[in-house]
Amino acid sequence: MELRNRILAAAEQVILVNGLSKTTTKEIARIAGCSEGSLYNHFQSKEDLFMQVMKGHLHGFLEVLFKLNGHRGTRTVRENLAEVARGALDYFLLSILITASMFTEPGFLARHREGFQERNEGPHRANEIVTAYVRAEQKLGRVNARVNPRSVADLLLGGCFQHAFHLQFLGKEEPEEARVQFVEQLLMTLMIGLDA
Repeated sequence: MELRNRILAAAEQVILVNGLSKTTTKEIARIAGCSEGSLYNHFQSKEDLFMQVMKGHLHGFLEVLFKLNGHRGTRTVRENLAEVARGALDYFLLSILITASMFTEPGFLARHREGFQERNEGPHRANEIVTAYVRAEQKLGRVNARVNPRSVADLLLGGCFQHAFHLQFLGKEEPEEARVQFVEQLLMTLMIGLDA
């Protein structure tokens, strides 16, 4: 397990420096301190490595999303959506550079897209989960019945994605208090339209 984790960390490092197209399993193995053959004992291909790196980043955000349904009618809607926003920001900040490299490889992107469709996975699922949550809160009378639940999900997650994109593009580190303030301002604005 230790070697597998070293390989994953090395793969992420190489992808971030070189991009997906210029990443080689030979370079990953060198940084991980193992042979290229050992790498293939744990991963089928460079694409498999990439997917495992992505899944590692996604894990924490999925935990937040999967808890959301159980929060219907509990705490406040604002608290529940703030938890989603914080999870989304953490995920986007970690994954945006790696995800962007996928778009430089059209064949890989097509295969990745097909696999997600077959498994009913992909980035759209986060929006669907938040949409279902907002719709459920509408039925409970805790969210304004006139708002479009999908638009709420798109605004919440899209705002987090754009914020993370800007930070990465500008090469800025964001202090924790600034991130908390961003989430508070985003939710304050959203809640103006959501409050029942």
